[in-house]
Amino acid sequence: MPGYAINETEAGLTVTEFEHEGRPEYEALRCGGVVVDPGPYRTYDEAYDAMLALEGEDPEDDLD
Repeated sequence: MPGYAINETEAGLTVTEFEHEGRPEYEALRCGGVVVDPGPYRTYDEAYDAMLALEGEDPEDDLD
């Protein structure tokens, strides 16, 4: 069963699928990005929802 992770590329955040025995870093390198959230998420929808939540975070909120 595959797993899903969130990666960042030049185009922005993206959800990528990786083999359950594999590592999300390999898929991130393949697509020219870095792992932002390795999950692993069980479904694409779970990973996509997490990605949307990451996009909605405001980095300035962490300064308080």
